[in-house]
Amino acid sequence: MKTLRNLFVLTFVLFVSIISHAQINIEVDELEANMSKGLQPAFVVEIPQAEDDVVIKTWSKYIRVDTKSKVRNEGEEIFILGTNIEKIHKGPINIYSYVFKKDSTEKLVAFFEIDSVFFSKDEASNSIENEKTYHGIKNFVRDFALGKYREAVALELKAEQKKLKDLTHDLEKLEKDNVSYQKEIKGKEQDILNAESEIGSMETAKTRMSEEIENQKLKVSSLSEDVVLQDMAKKKLKEQEKGKKGISKDIGKKQKNIVSYQSNIKEFNRLIEDNQEKQEAKLKEIEGQEDVIEKVTSKLQGIK
Repeated sequence: MKTLRNLFVLTFVLFVSIISHAQINIEVDELEANMSKGLQPAFVVEIPQAEDDVVIKTWSKYIRVDTKSKVRNEGEEIFILGTNIEKIHKGPINIYSYVFKKDSTEKLVAFFEIDSVFFSKDEASNSIENEKTYHGIKNFVRDFALGKYREAVALELKAEQKKLKDLTHDLEKLEKDNVSYQKEIKGKEQDILNAESEIGSMETAKTRMSEEIENQKLKVSSLSEDVVLQDMAKKKLKEQEKGKKGISKDIGKKQKNIVSYQSNIKEFNRLIEDNQEKQEAKLKEIEGQEDVIEKVTSKLQGIK
């Protein structure tokens, strides 16, 4: 035996809603469809972006009004007996329905049984009261679909706003990184100035030490006849030469540090260039995301 869903598809073709960002209309069609009591008049609505479980759960709550009856399920059919919906009818109503997904939308098919008769447009022509009931049913189904669609688009908007927030956070981080790189460059430039200043002082000390060494060499030569004094002069000369080598070594270290600082500056400049490219790309993403939010906002405002 074919399922209700297959029978429904074979029996009729659902209407197609034309959806635009400027205006989105939710319409309820009346068709004949198969259900547990055979082929009956049904009110059919398409709910874009909705999910099966959400529609079923909320529809089950929506149709249970002022009654002790519970919503039940038999196969794909969802039904309640004796619900009381005054804006439709002042007496008890039996509602049978089923929900299924087609493409990106949910299809709700609902049957309204009043006084053992499944309501249809033909019934509406019998009296003013029946006409009110007919429009009450259509509005009841349409209001549900509108609410679900608005909720879905509101969630979509919230998700898109979250994306924009994340993108903005990413941009702020890039901007902070850029400031940090600039500070690092300034720090390294100052380190270079400090090193160059220290090298200048050490070069001065080295020159002075060289002069002292030359003088000490002359003194060593002049003390050739006094071995003891000459040995003492030679010892001092060695200490001076050792001190000069130490200064040269320190100068070499400072010069290597300068090379390292310059390399750091070059790397930070590369990072800044890369960062600026990322910022430009991120700004384009943000602009694109703002356009998306504008479209989704327009879509939400256009749901009617």
